[in-house]
Amino acid sequence: MSFTLGSVNKIFNSETETFQKSFNLTHEGDPLYYKEFDASDVNKVLLGSDTVVIPNHFYITGEEVVYHADGSAIGIDHTSTGVGAATTLPQNVFVIKVNENKIKLAATYALAKAGTPIGITTVGVGVTHSFSTTKKNTKAVLSIDNVIQAPLYTRVGAATTVVNVQNRIVNVWSVTDPPIKAYDIIKIDDEYMRIQVVGYGGQNNNLLVDREWLGSVKTAHTPGTAVELTFGDYNIVQDRIHFVDVPFGGTRQSVGVSSDSVDVSANRFAALTQFFETGTKIKIRALDPPAPLVANNDYYIIQLGTNSFRFAETKAKALTDDAITLTTTGIGTHTLLVADVVSGSSFQGRSFIRSDYRDNVIFDDLSQNFTGIGKTFTLKSDGANTIGITTDYGALLINNIFQKPDVDYDFLSSPSPGITSVRFTGNANLDYVAESYSTVDVNQNRLPRRGIIASIGNSEGYGYQAPTHGIGTAVVSGLGTITVSMGYTGTGYTNGPSTYQVYVRGGNPTTGAAGTFTVREGHIESVIMNTPGVGYTWTSVPSLAFDEPVAYDDLRLVPHANSTGIGASVSVSVSVGQSISRFTLTNPGYGFTTGEQLIIAGIPTDRSAGSNFQPATWTVGDVQDDEFAGWIFGKLQILDDLSEEFDDKKKVFTLKEDGEPMGIESLEGSLIDLDQVLLIFIDDVLQKPGKAYTFNGGTQLKFTESPKKGSSMQILFYRGTDADMATLTALELIKRGDHLKILNSPSNPTFLDQDTRVVRETIARDTLQTNVYKGQGITASPTPVRPVVWSKQQNDKFIDGVVVSKSRDLYQGRVFPITRIIRNLASNHTDIYTDGGALAFKYTEAPNATDFNIRIIDEDAANTGFGTTTFSMPVKDLSNANISGDEGSIVGVGVSAQAIQFEFYIPDNSPIRENQYGNTTKTGIATGDYFVVSRSNVGTGATALSQTRATTVGIATTCLDGVYQVSHIAPIGAGQTMRVHVNVSTNHGLVFTGLTSGVGAYYGSYSWAKITGGAIGTTFRCTTTNGLTGLSTAPIVQRTDKLLLDYT
Repeated sequence: MSFTLGSVNKIFNSETETFQKSFNLTHEGDPLYYKEFDASDVNKVLLGSDTVVIPNHFYITGEEVVYHADGSAIGIDHTSTGVGAATTLPQNVFVIKVNENKIKLAATYALAKAGTPIGITTVGVGVTHSFSTTKKNTKAVLSIDNVIQAPLYTRVGAATTVVNVQNRIVNVWSVTDPPIKAYDIIKIDDEYMRIQVVGYGGQNNNLLVDREWLGSVKTAHTPGTAVELTFGDYNIVQDRIHFVDVPFGGTRQSVGVSSDSVDVSANRFAALTQFFETGTKIKIRALDPPAPLVANNDYYIIQLGTNSFRFAETKAKALTDDAITLTTTGIGTHTLLVADVVSGSSFQGRSFIRSDYRDNVIFDDLSQNFTGIGKTFTLKSDGANTIGITTDYGALLINNIFQKPDVDYDFLSSPSPGITSVRFTGNANLDYVAESYSTVDVNQNRLPRRGIIASIGNSEGYGYQAPTHGIGTAVVSGLGTITVSMGYTGTGYTNGPSTYQVYVRGGNPTTGAAGTFTVREGHIESVIMNTPGVGYTWTSVPSLAFDEPVAYDDLRLVPHANSTGIGASVSVSVSVGQSISRFTLTNPGYGFTTGEQLIIAGIPTDRSAGSNFQPATWTVGDVQDDEFAGWIFGKLQILDDLSEEFDDKKKVFTLKEDGEPMGIESLEGSLIDLDQVLLIFIDDVLQKPGKAYTFNGGTQLKFTESPKKGSSMQILFYRGTDADMATLTALELIKRGDHLKILNSPSNPTFLDQDTRVVRETIARDTLQTNVYKGQGITASPTPVRPVVWSKQQNDKFIDGVVVSKSRDLYQGRVFPITRIIRNLASNHTDIYTDGGALAFKYTEAPNATDFNIRIIDEDAANTGFGTTTFSMPVKDLSNANISGDEGSIVGVGVSAQAIQFEFYIPDNSPIRENQYGNTTKTGIATGDYFVVSRSNVGTGATALSQTRATTVGIATTCLDGVYQVSHIAPIGAGQTMRVHVNVSTNHGLVFTGLTSGVGAYYGSYSWAKITGGAIGTTFRCTTTNGLTGLSTAPIVQRTDKLLLDYT
């Protein structure tokens, strides 16, 4: 459901409350999280049925609420289950939902789910008893000015401890580790405070704070109490949301009304304004307002004519011309503030209901662990590890920007029980570059960072070389070649480019000269004329030019003292006074803390400075950390990204999952707002339902404005918990491309038959969209019901510029891949060995399935006995299975006294060598695996033994066809051929002398597959002692997902 704020500073405060930080949270006028009721009213507390009446309570069965009694609490039957000896309603109780307006209460979650209520014996005393929900901050997603706000969360571990608290002055043990600064939020016990000044009154560890912040209550605090740093943007207390900072209320118009302009006899006032019309809401500010008006109260305007108005108590009365009767004119000028003419912050918010809130959680702060390089972080809540959220998703924010599940991050289950981690994607999804990470410039890494330099200052230092180029003279030799005489060796040269150049210009040589020079300590050390030239003369001596020193750009800053930062660099200029005259921070680095001192590396110094040399130092000012916030409010299902369809024109899109249209519907009578169950992000901005888009259920999503081409998108469907949502797959009968024709009604032939239409889209189970129709037979009347003639699509056709095939899912084959077991299965086995099938089982779904469901069937189980009338066919279903295996040719065979050696090779034309089928170039069989030999053309039979030689695995009766177990393996040559050793009984009589081996030879085929999953739970047996004949009656393993026809 969505909710609104009672105000975002657009509803005016009293004169002494200029800035408002807290507002009522409501949904269609009803409080969301806090419900008051008159406990003394027998019509509210129903004694006979143990029921409390709370209209529009929004509770679900099992939800924990906190009961508060303003007076005597409701009396209960102390024999009720779970309440002990209590005679009044406990403070913490659990809801049993009767209907939308009534609840019962239980002592525990389990009792609430079991429907066992607390017996109510007496009404309470007092009219303002209340129930307040728990975990309020975990249930909502809200934004201000399209920026998602984070609920309060803490950084686990005390930042410091209390020494003393005196009103607004808090003296703490330390403010430096970790650093505490102005405007930080701290939590002491259950009270939140905002720091105004650090070092108040000249005492380093004194904090001047604002008390009772974020809806908390001012309490006493004892020395030694932990002080926790707290982050986030809001806190929900009872029925109000409290923001850390004041949302912008906008600018408002005011109209001054003189008491002389108030006409008591005509009950009206005059004002020259264009802002007033009937129904306009105003607030009156006046020292002595016209009676009976009250200063700082809200009223409504009735417009009588141009510049002539009256006051009304409510908007309804204003619209019906029911005016307040004025009895005095008041004194002075009365200021009327116009509440409706504002341009303040925008707000949207949604509260998410689900059947079990126990897994709702706010994560602890992670930002202190960010480095800009690390990707994976352990998620905790209140210092404890989190479990069971690896597929839930929720809201994860970095700098208040929503992180897209499966795009920006995923959740990981740790091998350690009870630990969940978040793994940020970083550069892993970049198509244009291999995944890599920089330790110098973490801004390239797309990962959360910490300690980024935001501001830095420097001392100029003294004794640095300003960059100036060298000066030299060309000397022409008697042979017409060039040498160089240096007049000035320059300054500021660094080991910049690989080679500095000397350019020889003029002189009309036969062959021009060119040279290079080396540098040392900032000066030119030596000049080498690599090409001395030919044909230079004394009468036309050439000129020389030397490369300029490389600019002092992107020079590394290194620690002057202890430093935790890495990667900062600056570009600098050195003045003629040998000092740093100006600088630019070119890389802010990461991992820095305020106050760190750094010096520059790579600038040559002037020896003449001697002991007067002073290094320029840079002092880190402000640093910036990427902020983390995260909370789980329910399960989110990721729907397909539709951004590829954005073309600056299209507004209506079909919701899809895995490429298939997906319809979302609510049950009849449900209170679910379907337009609120989608979280739609365009360019990381949460779109507001009803304003940015409309969604009334079904498959169609309509935007108010066409999304811009090139924009990013993610759609998340909120499904609460697994128990809150059912997924049904219906076989589509009427499809896109079919023809429909609406006929007249037999009972009322007034309406003409319509012409044939073409179906464009399925909107919902019972709603279709066709081409625009303007022909005969149209009516807006829902009655009488008219028959429809449906014609299936006969030919492929273009619809909206896209080819629509005439194929139908109804006609698709129901082919389910099968294979047969080659090893007996015990109930505790988790591996199933079969005679093949890895390719069909794993690569026949689109997309390919990692895990799938299987069924083991023993079709030939013995059912014997004369007169047998009942038969049993053992069947076992298993879920989340996966498969490995391959098949190929036997290109070599050898034998020893107790073993056979098969050489396995996957043929070059085998489909499993193709990328789309795994790019398998050599068998993956391993020691201990079972396989089948078929179509063999050598040998006279053999008895295969197990790896330990303790049991018989199979008996080959035709050549070498049968079942074997690998004893060990070894690669041959380049490794694509594998020699597989198997044990056989002695005295086998096999002789393979003279047989060739290698690619091109063929002595039969091999195949194997291993299906892995949970324990079988049932025994199945197969016959392996009669070659392949016995396997023909072995139990089959069937994948329960059909083969898709459109798969290669």
